Amino acid sequence: MGVEAKLKTLDVEKNLGVVTLSDGAQLPVPKLSMLKIIKIVKFLGVDGAKIYSQAREVLIDDSYDQIEKYAVILESIQEAQVMRIFSIILDIEDDEALALDINESLDVLLVLGENLDFEKTFTQVRQLMKKLFNKELPDFKELIDRAFPEVPMEPVKEDTPQEATEEKQEKEEATA
Repeated sequence: MGVEAKLKTLDVEKNLGVVTLSDGAQLPVPKLSMLKIIKIVKFLGVDGAKIYSQAREVLIDDSYDQIEKYAVILESIQEAQVMRIFSIILDIEDDEALALDINESLDVLLVLGENLDFEKTFTQVRQLMKKLFNKELPDFKELIDRAFPEVPMEPVKEDTPQEATEEKQEKEEATA
């Protein structure tokens, strides 16, 4: 294969896509480079490890119910920490990442989701974090299962018209 043929096979596009911001400006979503991955791993190794340690303490504390646990964890996380990974990925300042509205942030995630194998990337970041910081993050499936636990669905009881009328009468009598 000649030099010209090899050059044609190289992926020289630096962006995965573009997100149109609410003001009409275009925000390029750059590819993830090794430098960005290392920055993300460093962030996870320092701030992420602190967040994970605090969250773990809350998760094993039986004095909270499940919803309270999530509320306490979310309360302890600073907004800048949440958006830090966005700022690394997008090559923008933290305050610019914080200024993105929810739809712009979701559009960025959609571009990333369409163009990246998140599970593979997360696995690689996890391995790199273990090598650099000797910290073990849970695997991708475990994180998803923790973030979105399966909730048993209870069948919805449909009242017959007579039961609904009786229930309404009982409530009226109780308040009278």
